[in-house]
Amino acid sequence: MKQWLLGTCLWLSSIAIQASDHWIFDSRIAVTGAPAGGVFHHLEGSGRRHIAVSSSSVAVAWEDNRTQDPQIYVAIKSFQQKEFAPAMQVSNGSEAFEPSIDALPGNRFVLAWEQDAAVFARILTSEGFAESIRLSTDQASHVSIATFGDQVFAVWREQLNRRWFVKLASLTTQADKLIVDSLHSVESVGLQTPVLFPSLAVNSAGLCVAWEDRRAGHTRLLFSHSTDAGITFTEPQFLNEFFSNRNQYDQGNGVTRVSLASFAQDEILAAWMDKRRGGLGYGIFAALGAEAGANFGPNEKVHGAEGDRQPHYNPATAGNPAGDFAIAWDDFRRGDSDVWISSYNDDDEWGEDYTPAVASGSGEQSHPAVTLDGAGNLHLLWIERAQQDAPSQLWYSYAQARNQP
Repeated sequence: MKQWLLGTCLWLSSIAIQASDHWIFDSRIAVTGAPAGGVFHHLEGSGRRHIAVSSSSVAVAWEDNRTQDPQIYVAIKSFQQKEFAPAMQVSNGSEAFEPSIDALPGNRFVLAWEQDAAVFARILTSEGFAESIRLSTDQASHVSIATFGDQVFAVWREQLNRRWFVKLASLTTQADKLIVDSLHSVESVGLQTPVLFPSLAVNSAGLCVAWEDRRAGHTRLLFSHSTDAGITFTEPQFLNEFFSNRNQYDQGNGVTRVSLASFAQDEILAAWMDKRRGGLGYGIFAALGAEAGANFGPNEKVHGAEGDRQPHYNPATAGNPAGDFAIAWDDFRRGDSDVWISSYNDDDEWGEDYTPAVASGSGEQSHPAVTLDGAGNLHLLWIERAQQDAPSQLWYSYAQARNQP
């Protein structure tokens, strides 16, 4: 896989290459209006899939409490437009949380979300929303989706008879309506301990699901691979390397919020928050998986030396079929919370961290979501607030790949 990356990823040459050597950021565009008292926006969906690009359009999905009870919203714009269209409400229950969005061909998008302790999904086109469908049968949450052409895959956690399952649905589209083709559990036997925040990625070699798992008495990241559209899965394997260096009672390094993205033809990028640095808080770690996550390489620290003594939060991943990939996160190394981005350099290592001017500076910029289009251009979404616990606003910025004309 490393040799393949060296031969096909079109990274620019530099002694200390960083994300700014890959992308040129444009000015930012407001997704929502100016901060208003009591309104808070959340980008907390499993896998952090809150932004997607289809053909000539970009769409973003989030949760906010503008009507007092939390609901899901989406906003869309074409590449030529200078602003997003007014937000449209996606959910229609008493309360809703943690949306996920991905692209379908032809300026279409598919969304999934938690609503009234169940999981729902629906398609968005230029004509508006198609009918929503319920995917779960019992109490469910933490849904994430991924697409491959016209195929849609959704993964979530569900509790049945006090046992926890990771569920995966394979769906097709018919006249912009979603049809469930199959619904299976990653493991046939439910767990008495919770599973949390599953994420998935899919490509021509199959699909990979990763999640937080507590069956060992502490939180580990597990992953499983499927080559038949989620009908059968491999036995779960550990994704994060286990560190315990105190005594026999040490439960090891804490891990949380894994995010997966497909890149190239059959590769998977995984990133998560990891406390293996001890009292320094969470670091951002990653692993690259071959054959759609049939196996992963060693864990790799993503953030550079400048951030080594700071905690880092909210990693989000992105990749495209051309072989480009990137990770975004936020941290306080310069006093305020800023968004940071990293990608591989010419030595097949994570390059220097880069914070774009549009998503850094005074105030707090956090909870990034990121996607890469087919040409390698980066699309960034994030939350901004004047200070901690202040009302928030969503912003978007487009960054052109430097290897584009």
